[in-house]
Amino acid sequence: MIRKLVKRTASIARSAVRVGSGLIQGPGGPGYGVSEYEDFERIRAEAAAQDIAEGITTAGSEMDAISDGTVEMSAEDLRVMMEVEEGNDLPIIVDVRQQHEWASGYIEGAIHIPLAELDERLNDVDRQRLVVVYCHSGMRSIDGSYVLKRHGYPRVRSLAGGIVGWQGAGNQTAHP
Repeated sequence: MIRKLVKRTASIARSAVRVGSGLIQGPGGPGYGVSEYEDFERIRAEAAAQDIAEGITTAGSEMDAISDGTVEMSAEDLRVMMEVEEGNDLPIIVDVRQQHEWASGYIEGAIHIPLAELDERLNDVDRQRLVVVYCHSGMRSIDGSYVLKRHGYPRVRSLAGGIVGWQGAGNQTAHP
């Protein structure tokens, strides 16, 4: 039993290192320069206000309210949906990462709209279809899902774990 616990803990630690390494890499690495272009505080404040207006509240902080109001989709669920659905039943996949992140690989069929441009490019996203938003590790996609929800998109999901989760589940990425 102890051996299983140690193996499980080691596996979790390796996963955390893989995800965390994208957050601490220097210039040019995943996430580099994101804060220069994104107004996360404004996006989160607007999302929290929308949550309150919709009656979504938590006993915790404003960030808890945002997280609790987000519906996530696993990489496996998205992959299966992309394989079995056709036409208007296919989800629209929106990559909200920066250009240098998009250039490193993206989910095939995704449209690239950096988070800072999402408010201005709503016409690029079909309101009638399921929209799945993703980023590097899943945080900006939560913010992106709230941008779409505030503009009346009825079916929005955030890809849990972002592109890191997608690749970690063994899925391929396309390159420009």
